[in-house]
Amino acid sequence: MDSKPHHVNAPTVYNSVFNSVQFWDGRAAHLAAQAAGPMTAMPEMASTPELVEQRLKSIPAYVSEFKAAFNSDVSFELVTTAIGIFERTLVTPSRFDKFLEGDEAALSGAEKKGLKTFIDKGCATCHNGINLGGTLQPFEVAGKYEFANLGDFKGDANGLVKAPTLRNIELTAPYFHNGAVWSLKDAVKMMGSVQLGIEINDKEAADIVTFLNSLTGKMPKVEYPSFPASTEKTPKPELDY
Repeated sequence: MDSKPHHVNAPTVYNSVFNSVQFWDGRAAHLAAQAAGPMTAMPEMASTPELVEQRLKSIPAYVSEFKAAFNSDVSFELVTTAIGIFERTLVTPSRFDKFLEGDEAALSGAEKKGLKTFIDKGCATCHNGINLGGTLQPFEVAGKYEFANLGDFKGDANGLVKAPTLRNIELTAPYFHNGAVWSLKDAVKMMGSVQLGIEINDKEAADIVTFLNSLTGKMPKVEYPSFPASTEKTPKPELDY
């Protein structure tokens, strides 16, 4: 990626282990491959694999922790592997999962009605599987996306875009690959016209949103570590005054 900032909405890392592909254009097949992206992207951390290794190897605590965890020296490959292993723990089970396991009482009557509307309207065509998304799908199937010109992202080489997971969707505004829509109800209605070629009215959209809110799950407990201090040997940032 070049050094120019790109207008792209960062996807949630929660439940990303269930995605079939990573990044909006699906260019990473798994979490470890995705983890390499931000570290080496110029608009983000603008580092190199060699510099990442140098920095971590200059800090004794990291050297010993990598040796303990992997019985190996620090390497960029193991750095991305470690990040991917951590991200696999970021799973948020929801009431909808209990419903799928046979607990009819896990969803309210209104949520079940919203689920039926979600299925009947065709939303599950793209948002399916364990993550209700996370696979590459055609975009602008039936109509034009109003904010298509916001940013320069156009999907993969075939114009496919990763359908975002709907888990915790009420918590992850703004919506779509360029973050152009802040209302979940508006996002639902927009996808009706853009993807399905139908009009989803306000009542139907509200019913679907009621169901989508049941996908908000229990967040995992994350214990944040104390990071070891850098040393005199740690490469310093290059400042451009």
